[in-house]
Amino acid sequence: MDDMQESSFITELSGEKLVAAEEARTATIEILKDALEKRFYGFPVSFSYTCTEPVDSYKFSCIPTEKILRDLLEKMEKIVFREDSDPEHINVFAYVYPEDYNNVVYLCEEFWSAKPYLCRDSKPGTLIHEVSHLLGTDDITYELLEVELFELHGTLLGKLDYIQDEDEVEKLHCLEVVAQVNANSLEYEFETFINHEKSYEDGRYTCCEETKKNSVCGERETGHYHLHERFEYKRKEMEERLQNPVQPPDAHRPWKYVKIKNSVCRNSYSHHP
Repeated sequence: MDDMQESSFITELSGEKLVAAEEARTATIEILKDALEKRFYGFPVSFSYTCTEPVDSYKFSCIPTEKILRDLLEKMEKIVFREDSDPEHINVFAYVYPEDYNNVVYLCEEFWSAKPYLCRDSKPGTLIHEVSHLLGTDDITYELLEVELFELHGTLLGKLDYIQDEDEVEKLHCLEVVAQVNANSLEYEFETFINHEKSYEDGRYTCCEETKKNSVCGERETGHYHLHERFEYKRKEMEERLQNPVQPPDAHRPWKYVKIKNSVCRNSYSHHP
């Protein structure tokens, strides 16, 4: 991985950018710790398909496990930042090489203008996204995925849906599987589904009275994290389905995962830059 000269556009961080990156890391670590403290995790579940319109449904983008959150937290503390100022990286937030044992996250132009708090395409969300690639997530779609499940007569139901692979348009993936392996789904679970709905004022969030600025909202609906408790067999079904995760095209080749504004991208490469 080190047999080629590093690009002249890649440099170590210094000054204000180093401060901003480390502040983003600290904020993300605090958010992950708060999610663990609030037990915002569970186990993914499968469900029976139906055309019936949902009632009293559970909506989510991803169901992270406790292990995933703890692994994210551990890896977040180990990552190394580099800046990539390549002018050809238009609208790029960041990228990683998932097989890079040095755990480098390359920060690009869009990252510096991203918000420092949880919201769409924020700095903490971007770090959650990129670091999750170092743990095995994929980039399948940038679309804001929403899984909607509901219970009827003791059965867990949802609609069958397929997601088109943005890199291989002829390939379709089942929504509930994509939700668990797609980096954007994990990012959006934090930025959209468990984020605070109101602003931070006078030392607290007005939606839930939480005083920790870097945190998730205790007033959000999180029943989806507990579905596995009542539907153990559906948890086991999903575990079996995730034994064969979505594979990128030419899976035998190494991949570079790039987060681009309003898009995602897998790029194969022969050598680390």
